[in-house]
Amino acid sequence: MRVEWTTYASPIGALTVIECAEGPLAVEFPHRANRIRWTVRLRATVPELHIIQGPCSRTTGWLDAYFAGSPPPFTFPTHLRHWFDLSPAQIAVYKSLRKIRFGETRSYDDIARATGLHPRQIGWLIAGNHLAILIPCHRVIGKDGGLVGYSGGLGAKRWLLSHELRKAGVVLR
Repeated sequence: MRVEWTTYASPIGALTVIECAEGPLAVEFPHRANRIRWTVRLRATVPELHIIQGPCSRTTGWLDAYFAGSPPPFTFPTHLRHWFDLSPAQIAVYKSLRKIRFGETRSYDDIARATGLHPRQIGWLIAGNHLAILIPCHRVIGKDGGLVGYSGGLGAKRWLLSHELRKAGVVLR
């Protein structure tokens, strides 16, 4: 079995992209990707795994469209269950995040109500999201509307939300 990885140059900095034949496995900020040790984690799942540098065309194409302002639909990647031990709570939260439209936000409380989980649990589960931007955890804000927590830093979160608002044609006064 083969997995590709590449570094994607984005407007918010370099992203580490990892992709299998079924689709994306990870889109991470470099400081986080180095800590997670993807090769060890993936080889634990599939010992005969070959990890090579490659274009990760499917994922980078989606990111290109996102940064151009017109991301195609991205359905929940069911193949992640094969690669990672995802809990039912993680799957529920990730699916709920996928429902937040481009240019919109939801609070941790909103996600908690939608999934039946506690808001603090939502924070922990969102922190485990390894598909930054694709599973849009950057669209989750504090219940007071403030920007809180993001693996890429609050500057990246602010940029992503501003980008989406601009591309969606929303003007704040």
